[in-house]
Amino acid sequence: MKKWGIGVLLVVIVAGLYYIEFSKIDTGNLETVPTLDELEFDSATRNWDNFYRVRATIIDGQSAKFSIPENLKLMVGKEMELSGAAVFFSPGCTAKGDKIAVHSFFLLPTLGLANACEHLPEIAMRWTIQINIENDWIISRDDMIQTLVNVKGDFRIDTKKPYDAAFFIDHAAVQLIINEEEPN
Repeated sequence: MKKWGIGVLLVVIVAGLYYIEFSKIDTGNLETVPTLDELEFDSATRNWDNFYRVRATIIDGQSAKFSIPENLKLMVGKEMELSGAAVFFSPGCTAKGDKIAVHSFFLLPTLGLANACEHLPEIAMRWTIQINIENDWIISRDDMIQTLVNVKGDFRIDTKKPYDAAFFIDHAAVQLIINEEEPN
């Protein structure tokens, strides 16, 4: 009987401590907390929706079979605008003194960036887009750290070398997206 009493007492003490901690949480203004369902996207961000529906299956380690939504196929040859994270690679960049001339880079969606780190090529092939810039984009090394960009150019699909990229934006114009909330 004594053991049961000690057990019940411990449960009551732990429950009381939890009650005290939870009562410290401010629950006011819950209506103003945004949820993922309430996020607003511009058209450049919404264009990623088509790429999320792409499926890739590796065939022989060098080629892949793609299932591409019709509405994405209809964009071929048309101007497309996307916002996302720029991933620079050596052949796409040339040093110009203390600046970098960027000829091409990969663009990834910012919401899918964590998944892009997976070492699963079937996943990365779905939304890795090679951006081929119309005129060299001259940026500083510091600007290369600020990887959020807006890109506008001609959309193309070429699945011959899927490990490089299957989707391209050619003749692209690129602009850095600066976070206005950051202090200067």
